[in-house]
Amino acid sequence: MESIVPDVYGMPPDMTIRHGLRIYVLSTLCAAFALLQWAIIGYFSDWRKYRMPQVRYGYWLMATFFGICVLSCTPIGRKFPWNVALMLIIVESSTLYIAMEQQNTKGLLVNLYAGLLVFALVTASIFYGSYFPMRWVPGDLMLSLLVATSNLMLIAFFLNAYIFDNFTVYTIVRNYFAMTAIMMIIYTATIIHDRQFVVPKNEYLFLSALLFFGHMILHERVLAFSVHNEYNTDCTLLYFL
Repeated sequence: MESIVPDVYGMPPDMTIRHGLRIYVLSTLCAAFALLQWAIIGYFSDWRKYRMPQVRYGYWLMATFFGICVLSCTPIGRKFPWNVALMLIIVESSTLYIAMEQQNTKGLLVNLYAGLLVFALVTASIFYGSYFPMRWVPGDLMLSLLVATSNLMLIAFFLNAYIFDNFTVYTIVRNYFAMTAIMMIIYTATIIHDRQFVVPKNEYLFLSALLFFGHMILHERVLAFSVHNEYNTDCTLLYFL
């Protein structure tokens, strides 16, 4: 009888390297690659003169989720080298999107604080999912409900972008996806640390993409809060002047 070799993401697993370490190292390398591009783009270019519509956030989310679904569920998306190409597309498109968001916060300290805050938040979420009791972490049902609600949120986002154009709706939708990103990172950590038995943990490209994407969603939110606070500070100074 022929032995059945399971399909995995990426190259065949190297048993000398722990899969958890492989996932964390790969997602860290993606984030470092994004950080290098942000520094180059921020230093050599200025995109603030171009009008960036709010609707680009919805298209970025929708396209990246589609790419992750192709990476995780389709026969072509699971096979090398297409899975690596999909991973690079997800990383590069997210990097360019956040680079556009960073054009609104050109200050070095603002971007540095944002990066450190997001790193701390992602690390705390991973720690929570890895070591807290399972009854306190999101499970399959909660994640399914969050994903289902995300579809409704995307519909509301596009309706608002093309019809109503209400800034409050933009904020609600983006905060919801930030909360979903935290839950997704926590859930991914439970898989990596053998606390879930649904998704094989050796599917390291898929799990690395989820960690990286959650990082990017949170980075966008922190940058948006930085812009809002900076604007309020400027208004206060103008008021007193």
